[in-house]
Amino acid sequence: MSKRSLYTLVVVAGFATAHAQSTDRPVAGTRDDILNRVIVDGSGSPLVMLGGGTRGMAEFDPHVPLLVGRFQVIRVQTLNIARAQAALPLPAEYSIKLESAQLNQSLALLGVKTPVDLVGHSFGALVALDFALDHPDRVRSLTLAEPPAFWVVPKQELRSTIDMRSMFELLLSLKPMIEPTDEQLMQFLCVLGNCGVKPPAQTDAQWKEWVFRRSALRGLSAVATHTDSIDRLKKFRRPLLIVTGTDTVSFHRRIDDILATQFPNVQHLELAGGHGAVATAPQQFVTGLVQFLNRLR
Repeated sequence: MSKRSLYTLVVVAGFATAHAQSTDRPVAGTRDDILNRVIVDGSGSPLVMLGGGTRGMAEFDPHVPLLVGRFQVIRVQTLNIARAQAALPLPAEYSIKLESAQLNQSLALLGVKTPVDLVGHSFGALVALDFALDHPDRVRSLTLAEPPAFWVVPKQELRSTIDMRSMFELLLSLKPMIEPTDEQLMQFLCVLGNCGVKPPAQTDAQWKEWVFRRSALRGLSAVATHTDSIDRLKKFRRPLLIVTGTDTVSFHRRIDDILATQFPNVQHLELAGGHGAVATAPQQFVTGLVQFLNRLR
């Protein structure tokens, strides 16, 4: 295998194949298939990265050159992003569990047998957390950047915190089989601290990206309906790095703070920026991540 290899994993009715091709190529599929995409760069110990809910693996494009000298960087596209890119519907039973099961299968198809350093941002962090709790033996370390783990928040606090409740209720409306609206994407961005963003004109160069991000909201009701057990957090003993933007929205900071009190082996990293600081401050993030991982050697 060359030092840089590109894979597209297409799982159709339980059958999986790996193709050496660019992930920018269209992938044909049917309404019933399950599509996943993976890009592998470099060699070394496996570092698996999952991006946010409307950006996906593209968030980590700037990070790869900073990491490939030390790790085999495996970027996995979550199903909601991959299927939005391919203009395919989500399965009606779409869930966080389905996402983490697909991650598990993708790593198996790549032949990754050693425990991985697992990194997730936002939606990808929620999937990474579920995978890690289900498969602690497959994880060497876990890095979570602002996962929307609403299930850890006491119900009364969730109901009484305006911005948290606003996001939670919006997520509940984003069903797998319903196409989101421009208004829902604008509200989603605003609750994350980016108010005033408007859809571009359909003749604008940014229109295609807007449509993709809007479509990627499909199925995010899975975030609000996902539940787990605090006891599982307490039993997870792998090293954990929690990453928070200095200017992030209050509910994401609150969720990070709750998570930090429940895991037995936690370190913290603050990045300059908001909820998207992992993407907007790549050098700072990579420096902190590598320092964290070097302590494990």
